[in-house]
Amino acid sequence: MKGLQLEEHPVPGAPALLVLPGGGFREHTAHDGEGYARWLNSIGLGAVVLRYRLRPDPFPAALQQARAALAALQAGKLLPGADRNRIGVIGSSAGGLLAGLLATGAVLSTEPRPPTVPRPAFHVQSYGLADLALLPPGAVSGLLGDDLHLAAELSPVTHVDARTAPTFVWATAQDPPGLPNALAWARVLAEHGVPVELHVYPEGRHGVGLADGVAWGEHGRLALPHTAQWTEAFRRWLTDRFGPWEESPPAWR
Repeated sequence: MKGLQLEEHPVPGAPALLVLPGGGFREHTAHDGEGYARWLNSIGLGAVVLRYRLRPDPFPAALQQARAALAALQAGKLLPGADRNRIGVIGSSAGGLLAGLLATGAVLSTEPRPPTVPRPAFHVQSYGLADLALLPPGAVSGLLGDDLHLAAELSPVTHVDARTAPTFVWATAQDPPGLPNALAWARVLAEHGVPVELHVYPEGRHGVGLADGVAWGEHGRLALPHTAQWTEAFRRWLTDRFGPWEESPPAWR
């Protein structure tokens, strides 16, 4: 499938995640793409990174790509050793917008209704976008280009219902777009009775990724030990909600 990067799946029967990196629909940032996938592998989880369609390609091309990748994971066509009942999605920044649309089963008015609309078993928002109304107009224009009329439809919180996947949300208090969007996710999910866990860490600008100081291209160099604890918080959350898996990962650093 075009745009996919399969990472090693070290533990058969473990959960797996579709990784949707950030980059403002202008690029795919490696630290919350391949970097996340390697970290997930290190705790025994499978990961597939999707390099979804970027601007100026119009929506819903990226969303349709993400749907197809999620469906392929759930069908065992990708990472066939993964537990098909524990397939999740993790999205960062702009990738969080796509992850949220998957988690809510959103279908845009500009596309034909697909025969099936897959939803992940769980959903992770890593400083991801919830509501485009929370961004400055210039930022929304940069994200959507000629598709500004889709801003409300492309705001995942407008599609939340009781069937939305259980969600883990994190951001930092120093992240102007990340914090209000994380709070919006928590509020709207709670209003619909969707299980949600929210973590807000005091330090870190937008896009800190793993916050462990490991550089991936131009990004990921910041080492923020307290903020970096979000990965362990996620591991505990996933274990509590979906049960343990065998963790016998290879060294990857």
